[in-house]
Order: sequence, then C-alpha cells, then structure tokens
Amino acid sequence: MRRHIKLWATGVAVVLTMGMLTGCTSKEQEKAAAKYQKEAENYAAGNNYEAAQKSMKKALEQTPKDADLKKAAEKLDKEAKEKAAYTKTMEAAIAAIEADDAKALNELQESDAGKALADMIGKEGSYIYMPEGGTNGKGIGYYSFADCDCNEWYYGDYQDGVREGTGIWYYVNPDMADGSLYKEVYNGAWSGDKPNGTGHQYVAQGDNVQTDQDFNVKDGLFEGTYQINSTLDDGTAVTGSYTLVDGKYQTISDEELLANSFAVPTDPHLAIAFLYDGTGAIRSCTMIYAQDVTEGVAHFR
Repeated sequence: MRRHIKLWATGVAVVLTMGMLTGCTSKEQEKAAAKYQKEAENYAAGNNYEAAQKSMKKALEQTPKDADLKKAAEKLDKEAKEKAAYTKTMEAAIAAIEADDAKALNELQESDAGKALADMIGKEGSYIYMPEGGTNGKGIGYYSFADCDCNEWYYGDYQDGVREGTGIWYYVNPDMADGSLYKEVYNGAWSGDKPNGTGHQYVAQGDNVQTDQDFNVKDGLFEGTYQINSTLDDGTAVTGSYTLVDGKYQTISDEELLANSFAVPTDPHLAIAFLYDGTGAIRSCTMIYAQDVTEGVAHFR
C-alpha cells in the first residue's frame, strides 16, 4: 500500500515536470485565466485601469504563453496610459460635486484636462468612470450634447452603465454678463437612464436663486400640483397652487379669470394661480411662468 502511494506521487512529479518543460497549461489554468481576463475587462469598462491591470497580470500568470492574452494585455496597458489623465479629472469632479463647489467644477471644465476630456467625448457622447470598476455601483459620468455647446455631469448610482437609483445632475456655466456662474443641479431619483421619481432642483444665476424646490419627475419633466405660500403688501398671508403636466404649467382659463374679476393678460399668456387668504376668499393672483415653457431637468426637458 505504501509502495503504491509512492509510485503515484512519483508519477505526479513526472507529469508536473513534463508540463513545465513543454509549457502546457491545464484546463483549470485556462479557466482561471479566462476568469481574470473577464474581470479585467469589467474593470476597464468602468475606467478602473489599475484594478484591470492587476487582474490581467493574474490572467497572464495562469497562461503566460497565450499570444492572444498577451496582445490583450498590451492593449490594456496602452489604454490605461491614455486614460490616466481622465481618471484624475473624474476624481476631481467627484470631489467638487460632493462639496457642491460650482466654482471648482467650472475651473476643472475650463482647465486643459477638462477640455481634453470634452474633446475626447465629442459633440454627443459620454465618459463614465466607476471608482470600483465594472458597470454597477456609484460612479460619475460626463455627457455632451449635439444641440448645445455644453457638457453636464452625473454623479450617482449606475446599473449596467445606465443611471439607475439616486444621483446628482450638475451643470455649471460661466457665460453670465456679470462674470458670475449659472448653476443648475437636480438631486434625486433616476430610472431608465432618466430622472424619474422625486428630486430637488436648484437653479441660480450668481446670487439670484431662481428655483430651490422639490419636484415629482417623470422622464425628466416635472409633474404634479405644488403649493404657493406668500404674503400680500398689507401683510395678509395667502396660499395658492399651480399644476405641472408633462413639465408644462397649466394656465387658468380666460373665463375663470373674468369670473373672478381679473383681467385677461396680454401676450405672452402666462400661467396664473389664485391666492386665497385664511377665510378662503380670493385675494390676489400670481403669474407663474410662460405657458409654453417646458420645465424639467436640463437636457431632459
């Protein structure tokens, strides 16, 4: 019995020696190499090239003679070198958005690195960076559009490279006459690569805040009925409401205006909400916005 074990062990040693001399790889090694290569590809898809290169190195350790794998590794190294600068840009953008620092984000966009990133994605494209690699989890994307010379950021949840979960859509533009920044931020729910659910929109031109409100959102357009709380010149507290359907303000009809002793406004016809005092009496009305303006998240409206 002992002799049988000794012979078996000797046989294994011979097989291993032959394998090392001939450079053969086992099925297990090939399977492991394929696994690590796939892992590297997933990391690269999320622009985490450091992790991708580590996985590719493990793959090569399994099948060092594989010519196709060597080519894939060389290609990965070349891509990693090209994307290293973009990674720094995306990480700087994450820091600016987490700090809600519009000035820092604008300076990044205007830098040579920011302009190189914009040139790389072109007029209608995107670049997504996932700190943990892959295509799922929390990441940041930089998006461009054919209909305007502007780029916008998304920082939040992704599923299979699609915006899904909770995220921040951030746009900042320095082109104000007084040199101040225009800032537009939506922070809320996303589904199907679009804003869907409930979110908060903040819009400001310099120090002038135009919007700072929660909204219900459907495919990027604001929906639902919203309250107005205001005070008249005589100190009377009044409340009212307005409705958005498919992102458009719903205008009170001319007949309803006349029935309540209010004059019909001239062009452009404005959305109007009546304001009521504590007794329920109509005390005033307020013009909400132009009827034909669609309201929603930038580039989804």
